Amino acid sequence: MPDLSEATPPSRYDRFRAIMDAAAGASTASYMSHPRFWTLPLPELRAFELYGIPMMRGGEGSPPAAKPSSCCHGSCDEHAAAASPGNGDNAGLIKGLRGQYPFDGTQFPPLPWGGKRVSEADIAFIAHWITDGCPGSDEDKLHAGAAQASAVTRALVTGDAPHALFTGPTNQLAHDSGGVRARKNVAYLSDEELRRLRAAIAQMKSLDAYPQDERSFAYWARIHANQCQHGWEQFLTWHRAYLYGFEKQLQDIDPTVTLPYWDWAADSANVKASLEDMGKVANDNGIVPAAYRCWIDEDGLRKLTDGGKVSAEALAALRGIIGKDFNSGARLFAAAKISYGAAPESDEAIKSVLGDINPLFDWKRWPGGNADLIFEAYPTPDDVERILEIESFFDFASGSRGNQFFGALETIHNLIHNFSGGKNPFSSIVPSEQPYGDMQDPGTTAFDPIFWGHHSNCDRLWAEWQRRNPSGGPDDPGDVLPPWNFTVADTASISRLGYEYMMAANMFVTNSAVPLQRFQSAAAPVHPKVVADHSHAEIRLHAVQYVTRPGFHIRAFLNTPGATVETPTRGNPNYVGMVSMFTGVCVGGPGHCDVPEPRTARFDLRPRPHKTPGNFRIDATDAVKRLKANGATSFSVNLVVLNTDGTPATDALKIDAVSLNFFDRFSRSRQ
Repeated sequence: MPDLSEATPPSRYDRFRAIMDAAAGASTASYMSHPRFWTLPLPELRAFELYGIPMMRGGEGSPPAAKPSSCCHGSCDEHAAAASPGNGDNAGLIKGLRGQYPFDGTQFPPLPWGGKRVSEADIAFIAHWITDGCPGSDEDKLHAGAAQASAVTRALVTGDAPHALFTGPTNQLAHDSGGVRARKNVAYLSDEELRRLRAAIAQMKSLDAYPQDERSFAYWARIHANQCQHGWEQFLTWHRAYLYGFEKQLQDIDPTVTLPYWDWAADSANVKASLEDMGKVANDNGIVPAAYRCWIDEDGLRKLTDGGKVSAEALAALRGIIGKDFNSGARLFAAAKISYGAAPESDEAIKSVLGDINPLFDWKRWPGGNADLIFEAYPTPDDVERILEIESFFDFASGSRGNQFFGALETIHNLIHNFSGGKNPFSSIVPSEQPYGDMQDPGTTAFDPIFWGHHSNCDRLWAEWQRRNPSGGPDDPGDVLPPWNFTVADTASISRLGYEYMMAANMFVTNSAVPLQRFQSAAAPVHPKVVADHSHAEIRLHAVQYVTRPGFHIRAFLNTPGATVETPTRGNPNYVGMVSMFTGVCVGGPGHCDVPEPRTARFDLRPRPHKTPGNFRIDATDAVKRLKANGATSFSVNLVVLNTDGTPATDALKIDAVSLNFFDRFSRSRQ
């Protein structure tokens, strides 16, 4: 390990304040009469609570002990009032910087108020500092080690302690760095990612009373009603532009949110089992992903009780189904034995609360249909593979301007619209209601949030077809896609539109200010279906910095927490592979080879800065397959950094994060 004791970089306390000041910028926001609470004297900062929320200690932390005071009622000793910090990730400040509850807009906006968001790498740095007790400048000097880091940080740097699984949205890092964001399988979103998606949709829906407000959900739904393209070659291109615009509106609310995809083919066996269970002649008998279902909870019951429109008997019946979810609202009513139509005001109150509980639910969705039809046509993964093997774009998608017809993908797309919308089981009881679900009508389909997951999946399959057929495409690249100024050519590459498709991911954030000698992640569980059904896995090293030193190498392993330069690679089932980096000396003056600031000026046409950090992707498919065969369901990532002579490289690898990503066989587009 290099001797860093002679270096005198800013203390972690100084860096913390600098990060917060830079993010706050010119903001004059007040935090309970404190303009910038992070500038409080350190003892007061450690104890600071913002509206009752402890900002500098986590859930297991305790308040600072009472100490003698000065005549001015302040602590006599900067170090005397140290709190028990707990886990820094649970501190109010960290939740605020990450935009997590209650700083997600439900009670407070993200921190800092009136400023700009802090990068995830800097948030991780602050969390580590809080975990160590928020040490002051001279306190931190008592800790020898890499860049004056604490024992906790040093253990992470040396690979003796695991980096925790990042519980925030994995797209946070991509947003911070201006990188490509992932659209994931809706079935495998983390709780935090799903919560953020629902919150963004709910915020858009809250503006639906304003028909011309482009921030509203209904505004975007009406675009499909008036402008959608079907049955010819602009089917895929128009909908890609449509999804892009809607997604950008969501990202104005939360930049980490993307449109997840509903992999309906992967559900085929469960769909058919549901039809068998519920009866072949029924209609509301199919299933949709859990994210789109409905349920009742305690908050919902409280709203219904306070509203006074639902009878005590119905409330008791609803309480009896708490903890269960349902593929349609009709099935929830049936389970609670509530007679729909008998008490219209009560029905409407319940429907409204179901939408509040889950903004991804649509009452006018009754998935299913005649079993013979569904069994005959519902697509399986093999059916999708056969469609992707079609080489003609028009046969795959839909016909050209001069020879219009529904192509293979659009035909299956039509079936899923009909299946997910379904038939209204109450239309004979309440004749004024529409007889079919929103998804069955182009005029109403985009009012159902499942529409966006369905079309994200269609877009994903087109991206996979493009990967296989890079020279194929529509005939009209210069045509404009109304109502936007996009052309068909603008939709040709999903990476240029800023997204990719991914089944699932585990991410581990690092402190990019300190070089990693070895890296160890926590052993993080992977959903059993992801382990079973993925076709490709990779390790990504995010934002590898250029350092002024000779070249070096990085070996990657899975489930090998003690990996060192001595760990064998040949014949080792846990070995993934190696990547290499060459950097060299710096030819400029001080700061010339520092990590460049991102360029955001509109008219800055200079090329990409030479020392911009880069990413590595290491194919881990075979290693995961070997470990899966031995029963592994959790995976840790382990990195060893070596000099070119095979000795440990202790000052080489500075990165923002490491992730283990999984893809299914239709989500490997690299455009």
